[in-house]
Amino acid sequence: MRYQIWNKTDNIITPSGAQFTASEWADRYPWSKLPGVKMVISAGPINGGCALVFADLAERAKKAGAAIDDGMTDEEVLAAIEAFEDNPPDPGPSVEERTAAALEFLAMNSLPDEN
Repeated sequence: MRYQIWNKTDNIITPSGAQFTASEWADRYPWSKLPGVKMVISAGPINGGCALVFADLAERAKKAGAAIDDGMTDEEVLAAIEAFEDNPPDPGPSVEERTAAALEFLAMNSLPDEN
């Protein structure tokens, strides 16, 4: 797993190597102290790679197309977000590809009719 919900007791180690006690981390992100707010942190020993509001992360992922529904556990939501990030939807043709196709269409339409 790439993400986990912070239990508000584990110490945090950031990618830069800075270490924080749970209290110091909560002071750094006061919103994490609000009732009902869940903080998403990185999974693994270097767990301070992100500090995100769980509800916001889940809502953004759901709007982007992640397979998230209201009956899922927090862990299932995080797994769905990771699966979506690992397998994003096909964005379709790029602006350059659409422009090239349009120019090709115009060029083909400007050829004289041979009949």
